[in-house]
Amino acid sequence: MANPVIAEKLASFNIEDFQPIVKRDLDLGAPLVPKAGNLVKVVTGMRRSGKSYRLFQEMEGLHQSGISWNRICYFNFEDDRLGSITSSVGDEVLETFFAAHPEALREGSYLFFDELQEMHGWGAWLRRVVDSVKATIYVSGSSSKMLSSEIATEFRGRALDFELLPYSFREFVRSYNVIDSGRIGIGNRTGDDYSLEDRLALQQAMKDYLIIGGFPAVQGLPAPQRIALLQSYVQRVVLRDVVERHNIARPRVASALARRALGSNGKQLSLRKVDNDLRSVGLSTSRELLGDLLGYFEDAYLLFRVRELSMSLSERTTSMPKIYAIDSGLAAAASSAATREDGQRLEEAVYLELRRRNIGLRRDGIASCHTREHAYEIDFVVGDALESETYELYQVTASMDDEVTVKRETRALWEMMSERGLNEGIIIVGDGVERDYEHNDSVIHQIPAWKWFLHG
Repeated sequence: MANPVIAEKLASFNIEDFQPIVKRDLDLGAPLVPKAGNLVKVVTGMRRSGKSYRLFQEMEGLHQSGISWNRICYFNFEDDRLGSITSSVGDEVLETFFAAHPEALREGSYLFFDELQEMHGWGAWLRRVVDSVKATIYVSGSSSKMLSSEIATEFRGRALDFELLPYSFREFVRSYNVIDSGRIGIGNRTGDDYSLEDRLALQQAMKDYLIIGGFPAVQGLPAPQRIALLQSYVQRVVLRDVVERHNIARPRVASALARRALGSNGKQLSLRKVDNDLRSVGLSTSRELLGDLLGYFEDAYLLFRVRELSMSLSERTTSMPKIYAIDSGLAAAASSAATREDGQRLEEAVYLELRRRNIGLRRDGIASCHTREHAYEIDFVVGDALESETYELYQVTASMDDEVTVKRETRALWEMMSERGLNEGIIIVGDGVERDYEHNDSVIHQIPAWKWFLHG
C-alpha cells in the first residue's frame, strides 16, 4: 500500500518556502553528469548546522544552470510520520518521483536525500540506487561515521565526504551585512582597504560571533530564546544521536557528561574526575561508559577531541585530549562554565576554522603540542602525521597587552620553530593590533582575530 506521506512530501516541496538561502562557503565541486555508478557527495555535520540549506543552495545552482525542477528530487527522511524507515521507503520515494516525472528517469535525475542515516540499512540501499539509476546523488547526515565504519564496504572509494560546520566568521559577517561582502576574501593579510569604521565593526562582530555562535536559526534571536534553542539542540543530539542510536541505558549520565564536556570547551577533560563527580551525586557510571559516550558525541558532531602530538607527529602522547565544542554559542548555552574565558572561546573558534581549511585526513593533523626543551605549550600544530612533518604553528590569546603575555606566547613559538626547523609562526589575538616579531631569519605574525578569520 502506497504511503501517502511520501507523495505529499514530494508534491508539496517548494524551495521558495525556504528563502532566503544564505550562501555557504562549503564547495561541493562541479555537479557530476547523471549516470549510473556516479560518486555520491555526502554532506555531514551536526543537526541544525545548515546541511539542508546547503543542499538547497546546490539545487538552486542546478536550476539556474538550466536543469528543470522536474529532474530534481529532494526528500528528507527525518520525519516521524514515515514510521520505521526501511529500504522500501526509499524505493517508494523513487517510484513516486519517477512516476510523476518520467523525463527524469530518461534524461537523468539529481537526487537529494536529507538525513539518510534515519533509514535502516541505508548503505546497501544507496549502493543499489547508485548502480541502477542514471543520477547525480547528494546525501546529508548527522553522523561523522557515514563514510567510515557504518558504510562498511558498500561505498569504499565511491563517495566524497564534505563536512559542514555552523557559520564561519566570514559567513556570520555576510549574514549580518557587517561590511561590503566584496571585500571579504582569503589571502590579503594587510587589510589596508578597511576603513576605521569597518575595522571597529568587524572587531565587534568577532566578539558577537564568539557569544552567539554560528548556528543559522539562532541568528537575530534575543538571548533567552537563543540560549533555549541551543539547549534544545544539545538535548536532541544526546537523545536521538547518542541515547537512542546506541541504546544507552543511562540517559542521565549522557546528559550530565554532555554538559560537563561542553563546559570544558578549550580544556582537557579528566574522565576519572567526571566519573567520581557523577558517582558522588548518585549516578552509576564507569570510565568505560564515559569514554564511549565521548566518542558518540564526537560522531554526532557535538564536540571534537584534540590530542597532543609527540615530537614525532606519527606518535600520539598519552595526555588527556582537549575538548572543543562544535560551536562557542552552543557551549555557552549548555554550560555556564563555557562562558567564562574569552581566550578559550577564541581558541575553539580557531580550531573549527582550521578544520574548515584542512580537508579529509589533514584534519587529523590538527593537534596541540609542547616544546621538547622547556615543555612550552603550542595551541595548534598543523602537520602531516604520515610524513612526520610540522608545517603550521598557531598561538591563540585574548590579548597581547602586557609583556608577560607577549613573552609567554612568543617564547613558545620561537622554541618550537627552532626545534622543527620552521621560520614562521602565527599568534591570533582577540583584541590587539597587527605586528611582526622578528628574530634572525624567523618571524612571528601577530594577527587580529577578525582579520585572520576573514583572510587567513
